[in-house]
Amino acid sequence: MTEIAPPDHPPHDAGGRYAGPITREEHEPAHWEKEADAIRILLADRKRHFFTTDESRRVQEGLDAPDYWAMPYYQRWILAFSSLLDTKGVIPEAEMQAEEARLRAAGLHRVEGAPAAHQHHDHDHEHDHDDHPYQQDDDATLEELPPLRLRGLAVRNLLLAKGIVTAEEIRTEIERMDSRGPHNGARVVARAWTDPGFAARLAADAGRTVGELGFSGGETVLTALFNTDRLHNLVVCTLCSCYPRSVLGRPPAWYKSRAYRARAVRDPRGVLAEFGTHLPDDVELRVHDSNAELRYMVIPARPAGTEDWSEEQLATLITRDSMIGVTPAKSP
Repeated sequence: MTEIAPPDHPPHDAGGRYAGPITREEHEPAHWEKEADAIRILLADRKRHFFTTDESRRVQEGLDAPDYWAMPYYQRWILAFSSLLDTKGVIPEAEMQAEEARLRAAGLHRVEGAPAAHQHHDHDHEHDHDDHPYQQDDDATLEELPPLRLRGLAVRNLLLAKGIVTAEEIRTEIERMDSRGPHNGARVVARAWTDPGFAARLAADAGRTVGELGFSGGETVLTALFNTDRLHNLVVCTLCSCYPRSVLGRPPAWYKSRAYRARAVRDPRGVLAEFGTHLPDDVELRVHDSNAELRYMVIPARPAGTEDWSEEQLATLITRDSMIGVTPAKSP
């Protein structure tokens, strides 16, 4: 990839700074990734409120650019919340190190997984047992956990031991996020296509209006962006991975990637072309940059030939990618 900014520029804002193709490989998050995500959410919720999203990002952005981009996504989250727990006096660094040493002594620092060369990706394909998320069969070939994976396990154990979070809370948060996904957003879009009053309320206050269908707008401001035959909206987060998770679930890996975060603001039409979307020159393209306070959800234009379709039928035409804005809704 080509770097546009100086090499020592911090990694906090990827917008416009890199070029290169977008890797669109899909994957289901591993258990440890879901668990790290759940712990991060619980530690920052209204009950505990140990830190904010901006504080978490500040820790990650303090990394050198090469370290930041080499570190897998959920390991960066582990680095952030473990550092903040130490800084705020919730769990001292010495306790984390002691628990890591105990795990090593107990042989719980190894896991069946991908070779070390794969550790720099945003994901892996390990399958962890429910009773111990890192323990594997005795006859399996074991790899040593990366340091931040071990740190995540140590912090989890200490949080449980101190009663700061419970195993049930972690399981519930994982299940809650697993239940969310593009199918929920598709219901919102289909209702907006068929109910002008709902569409108007959605345009005025999306966070409140999605509640009419039983969905949460989240603790940030949710804004609905309506595509037309003259206007196309595209959503990105150049700073991190801000995404309307309360409606659409976890963001895809490519949305979090350096290439997408950089090129969506620098070369948006080129990005759309990689997804097979080619806009006429006279269609206005607007790029919306999400942040810790704002989330955007695209309402794609309704395809022609669906005038007599039910909401259930229309929902089958709406994809996650069309609600990010990289593709239109599917044609009937």
